[in-house]
Amino acid sequence: MFDFLKQKNKKEYDCCRYLQGGITFMPDFIATCCSNKKGVIFCPEYKGKNIDWKQIERQRQSVLNSCKKGILPENCKGCIDLETKVWEEKPLINEIYLNYWDHCNCGCVYCVLSPHGEFLKREKKPSKYYSVYEHLNKLYRQKKISKNVHVELVGGDLTVLDEAEDIINLCLNFGVGRMSFHTSGIFYSEGIERALKEAPCVDLDFSLDCGSRELYKKIKRIDAFDNVVQNIKKYLNCSQKAPEAIIAKYIILDGLNDSVEEIDKWINLIYEMGIKNSKIDINFKRFFPEWHHYDPNVPKHYYDIYNHFEKRTKELGIKTHYWEFSKRVFEQGRTPDGY
Repeated sequence: MFDFLKQKNKKEYDCCRYLQGGITFMPDFIATCCSNKKGVIFCPEYKGKNIDWKQIERQRQSVLNSCKKGILPENCKGCIDLETKVWEEKPLINEIYLNYWDHCNCGCVYCVLSPHGEFLKREKKPSKYYSVYEHLNKLYRQKKISKNVHVELVGGDLTVLDEAEDIINLCLNFGVGRMSFHTSGIFYSEGIERALKEAPCVDLDFSLDCGSRELYKKIKRIDAFDNVVQNIKKYLNCSQKAPEAIIAKYIILDGLNDSVEEIDKWINLIYEMGIKNSKIDINFKRFFPEWHHYDPNVPKHYYDIYNHFEKRTKELGIKTHYWEFSKRVFEQGRTPDGY
């Protein structure tokens, strides 16, 4: 009875799941999220020192109290992740984003890490910024992380991060609700395979961005097309739920794959591979405001590509997914309002 009255008396307010319970490890700071709005920054200029988690909890609660009064953090205004609703507050961390390394095993021409990243790496190495494993281990042992936490590994590529496999195993051993992976697919990960078998919910996306080896070399700057196809097929076959977890992504790139013919080759390839989920995306270097592109508007022929993608995937029974930012870019024909 009292719980019902408490719930009834709660009011809607603008907030997001990251403000409520998110922690994100970036190369030089720790924040609520990895939106390009940056969210609330808990530890600016972070270089690997000890973290005062109690202070972070106090800072988060102060932010939430302000949100209830209609006062949003400046870095959050206009963010696509904001929602107006009655929020069920949870005291534990339930969103963890790992984005604190920038070395990778390919060299995509569209990579937003190009000003400071390290590319075409073949051996595993530590992040040049700091390590996260011990932080997560401590938080899990102190019961600060929800058993239903969503953990997402971004990067860089996780297969060349020295502690990535240990982090995946740590989360699976202690409890996780969902795991998300972004990988080139060039190297195979036993940790991802384990997650595809054991995690309650898992998603893995990879970007071939084309349907041929020659174009792949131009986009990724490495000859690894066949490796990726082979590794993704291996992931697909590692568990019954894997085919529903793997998402093939196509990033539209001016002058490279921005034609109906090229996306059709890619669609036919992923269908032959047994992919059941797909995503069309845009080049962030063109549409993220901080890149100051000379023309951050959607070219007309992008819509021909988009419409063909919708039509062909529907015919082949491949599900379609969209990142909210990219969806709004297509809807508004430019960088979304307020972003």
